[in-house]
Amino acid sequence: MITQIQNLRIFYPFLVPFISSSEIHWLYILSALLLALIIYKLGLSQQDKQINLRQYLLPKAVYLHPSAIAEYKYYFLSSLLEIFVILPVILSLPNLANIICDYLTEITHLTTPFLITHPQWYHYVTLSIFVALAGDFAYYCYHYLAHRSSFFWEFHKVHHSADVLTPMTVYRSHPLDLLLSMSVATVMLGFTTGIWIYLFGNQVSLLSIYGVNWEIFLFYLTGANLRHSHIWLNYPYKVSHVLMSPAQHHIHHSVEPKHYDKNFGYILSFWDWIFGTLYVPKGYEKLDFGLSDGESSLFNNPINLLVQPFKSIWQSYNQKISRE
Repeated sequence: MITQIQNLRIFYPFLVPFISSSEIHWLYILSALLLALIIYKLGLSQQDKQINLRQYLLPKAVYLHPSAIAEYKYYFLSSLLEIFVILPVILSLPNLANIICDYLTEITHLTTPFLITHPQWYHYVTLSIFVALAGDFAYYCYHYLAHRSSFFWEFHKVHHSADVLTPMTVYRSHPLDLLLSMSVATVMLGFTTGIWIYLFGNQVSLLSIYGVNWEIFLFYLTGANLRHSHIWLNYPYKVSHVLMSPAQHHIHHSVEPKHYDKNFGYILSFWDWIFGTLYVPKGYEKLDFGLSDGESSLFNNPINLLVQPFKSIWQSYNQKISRE
């Protein structure tokens, strides 16, 4: 049985659109298309209104762009590395929640001081919100580090090398970048869960919808795929200080200098608001994506997307040695 499951991993790239935890699950793609249709019909977009619906939803200039084609090909390599390498590494990490719980018990000499024996609905809601906030903050922290550290940036740069944005851009991530981000999230969630178990016990579980954590499901269902698309969707100014709109993520991918190192958040934007990295567009902004100075051309095929970060780091190291 185990061998059969392991063999099925070869087909993982083809199964992803049917896995509910995947951002490109067919339901989330469909919901994004329906939302885009509403934007088009109501004339909410500031983009060219003279084009027909097909051109608006699926412009050839975007979906047949060389950058997009490169990431379609890279998707198969990236997803296989994820299922064969990254997930096994993440799953092999120690159970931090139990470690934290045991440590707190040891230093306080108390065992679950506020034990919940008969969970009520608000206990499930509280835990789910607590963990959702921790996970989102972990994403912000790593994303900030990935832009500010020259070493991590070389790997995160793979994602930003996209000259156009499509839902498949979410898979345009270097395996090491993905491994680091998932590790940070795993540690943060383990730490958070450990504190909860120590205080209240393990009788309360996370709320889920369709087998996915509730906040991720709602985020995916309400247009998450528009973050990586050509369709502009901006939230009201005050809402944009709490929730990260697709337009704000477009800003994050912009090559315009005033947009650099802005909008690191995933679902929530108030981390950016708190730490001074928030940028809220007041209206439609025509943007160019990719890397400045034509550097995106270095990431023009699946192999380069994988090896270029190592080339850049090696070149930087040799330059440093030569200067010394």
